[in-house]
Amino acid sequence: MRKTIIMLAILIIFVLLCIDKCSLTNLSTADIFRPKEYQNFKGLQDTVQSDNYEIVSANGGFPILYDSIQNEFYLANNKGLTKIDAKGNIMISADLSKEKYTSVFDFANFAPYVFAENGVYDFSGNELKYFTFSKTLNGKNEMSNADFKTIFEKLYGDAQLVIYETGRNIDSERNCFPMYFKVNNEWILLFSQKDEHRFTHQLSLEQNDIIGQIDFENFPAKFSDKRLMVLKDNKNGIYSTKQDGQIINDEYLKTYYTQILKEQKLDYQTTNEVKIVSHKKESYHYTGDYWDLPDWINPTFLNTAYYQLAYNTDKLYFKEKAIKYYLNAKCRNDLYLYELPINLRKNTKVVFINYGLDLGSKMDCNTGTIEPIIKNTGIYMIRPKKN
Repeated sequence: MRKTIIMLAILIIFVLLCIDKCSLTNLSTADIFRPKEYQNFKGLQDTVQSDNYEIVSANGGFPILYDSIQNEFYLANNKGLTKIDAKGNIMISADLSKEKYTSVFDFANFAPYVFAENGVYDFSGNELKYFTFSKTLNGKNEMSNADFKTIFEKLYGDAQLVIYETGRNIDSERNCFPMYFKVNNEWILLFSQKDEHRFTHQLSLEQNDIIGQIDFENFPAKFSDKRLMVLKDNKNGIYSTKQDGQIINDEYLKTYYTQILKEQKLDYQTTNEVKIVSHKKESYHYTGDYWDLPDWINPTFLNTAYYQLAYNTDKLYFKEKAIKYYLNAKCRNDLYLYELPINLRKNTKVVFINYGLDLGSKMDCNTGTIEPIIKNTGIYMIRPKKN
């Protein structure tokens, strides 16, 4: 009898585990195990608040950059920039989508300028300014090599700022790149000679390549005091550079030793963190085929996750989606906290969260519209709460 009871207990436990692991029924993650206040958690887009802080949309994307002199932040905003002050107020936000660009617009340079076809958008002040190029030189590749050398070296010597672009070819037949010189408060555009290959950021393994600063051989870019810097998610070792394509993290920088990020030597240690305090299954994300083990016996679930953000002396609580894969013990949420180096945190209480969980899109059968499976993704800002 005792053996039968034990076997029955084992069978019941096994059945309960199967139900909990393989079905949408929440047993171990049931609401009864969750504090009632969790029901009041808001999503990131609903202005999450604590006693001293709030989370709001940052109106921009990667890269997230910081001006350590002016104590201001910059985020990419489509083809322009969003500028934010030390209190988290948006100062300037312009995507410049109307512009036709002669330079790249993916912000390979850490500088507060956007270069367009006929001029420069300067975001570095309290208001956005536009400067038409006072001169455009070598636009038709009309210079001889000797003339180009003389003019280039004269401009380089006279300029307070020199910024190069190599990411997009201006003319595929000429294979040239733009160079921008600020001389006596005027901007001059000079196009390189045809088939010029003396730029970094052209996959050269023969010289070091400073991320965020494109250089011309023997003539490095001049940023003066305008060079911006990146933030870092210290827990995951990810820097706030442009995230499309290659993510720049500590592992990347160790692997590709010719790629140098100046901020790599700075101390970003932190006790602030975002963590999941509870979660519950909402729907299947993938169940697998009948014979597709282990998916069939342990499918992937889309979860509602409840988060705690410990920031300074406060705690902020919110809810967003997360995904639980197969036999993984933890949910994947793709939430990252980007902060300044320790020595600069006294200047501002602003930090950024990236919620980047991307599970693709699905079509609404009734309307025909295509929407992302995970909503509310994007860059969010934590800032002091306004009175």
